[in-house]
Amino acid sequence: MRLSLLPLLIVLSFNSHADEPVKRLTGTVDAGYISSMGSTGGSKDTFRGKVALTHTGDYWVNIFSAEGISTRDDLAATNDTERYLLNYKARHYFNPRDFFTFRAQWEKDLLSANDYQNFVSLGLGREIIKNEHHFLKVELGPGIRHTKPVGGPARDNAMGLLSWDYDGKISEASRFIHKGTLEAGEDSVITRVSNQYKQHITKVVAMTVAHDYRHENGPVNTRSGVFSFGLNYQF
Repeated sequence: MRLSLLPLLIVLSFNSHADEPVKRLTGTVDAGYISSMGSTGGSKDTFRGKVALTHTGDYWVNIFSAEGISTRDDLAATNDTERYLLNYKARHYFNPRDFFTFRAQWEKDLLSANDYQNFVSLGLGREIIKNEHHFLKVELGPGIRHTKPVGGPARDNAMGLLSWDYDGKISEASRFIHKGTLEAGEDSVITRVSNQYKQHITKVVAMTVAHDYRHENGPVNTRSGVFSFGLNYQF
């Protein structure tokens, strides 16, 4: 199966419900930045940006997100970090807490041994905790990963995907959000963890403190962590 069909699958998923009335369209925009300077370490600039859109229809919940992370410094001995991630998820609930899920993802990471990497997966999910203060959701399923190594031929292999999503209400104006995925394939295992603290200034604008971590255990073992302060806007 060639993952060049990803755009077609995404379009078909939306078009299959084009005649359904739009119940709700929500979104968030995140922008974070941090700059530091030292007498021996030079200057370092980190930028983090993310846009997410969620459409809730009669039968499907469609979620599209795009994010980018960039870190630049003055040290020739260290590599700059630059990563781009596109993600599409569709969920169909067959009871109040359980759902089928489809996911498609594309990534380009300059620290990785790959020119780019993408995958599609199918699976099941469950909302384990859902109350006024805590929300925890877990998804699990198989997929197919398409990898294009730098200077090498592309290859496809099977993979398993585990993801979790926690949203905790600290107070009326503050929240803690923790998300993670484990993408295990024959060629590599990729772990992603994102933590964000949100302090609302208004109903739609919040100050954020975020940390994004990525670890790839494969042909090149890489770890990267990005810390940023920023703003979040939701609509």
